[in-house]
Amino acid sequence: MPSEEEVLLRMMQGDESAFTKIYRHYHASLYVYLLRFCRVPSLAEDLVHDVFLKVWEIRDRINPEMSFTGYLYRIARNHVIKTIEKLATDKNFRDQLFSQLDDVSPVQPEQQVRTKEYDRLFQEALVRMPPQRLNVFKLCRQEGKSYDEVALLLGISRNAVKKHMVLGMRFIYDYVHRHGDILLAIYLAGKIF
Repeated sequence: MPSEEEVLLRMMQGDESAFTKIYRHYHASLYVYLLRFCRVPSLAEDLVHDVFLKVWEIRDRINPEMSFTGYLYRIARNHVIKTIEKLATDKNFRDQLFSQLDDVSPVQPEQQVRTKEYDRLFQEALVRMPPQRLNVFKLCRQEGKSYDEVALLLGISRNAVKKHMVLGMRFIYDYVHRHGDILLAIYLAGKIF
């Protein structure tokens, strides 16, 4: 690629051929980077396209004197985190992703191992939760009680129950993310949210 700064300046002015050069230059490395986060090739490819779309949309804010690589990877990292957060909170989005994953391939031995790993990490996270939070989590998620029922049962406010649930789910997600990988966390988010 010719001088990156020159190509960036042309892209900032709306030159689509300059954008194409940037895209071709960074596509493969960005794909590998995102694949390490999500471990799903089709999702990684979608994320790459989203990141480049974002770059095109905010091209006028790019500082060609700064590291474009750092800027691009920061956008990618933020986007994958937002996508994971959306997976954790949007059941329809999560179901759609899992449906795509199920359609791609039948259950492989590797997936069975992963499922066991998810369950192991989930159980480890539960053991490490403070007792009251664990109690609230079990009553809400495993016994299916409403926040109001749990509040009445434990003699705490509904807001306290909600706070315990939010902190509990965040703790589980963070624990799995730290000790597993992002796909583990996404899968687990699908089980607990």
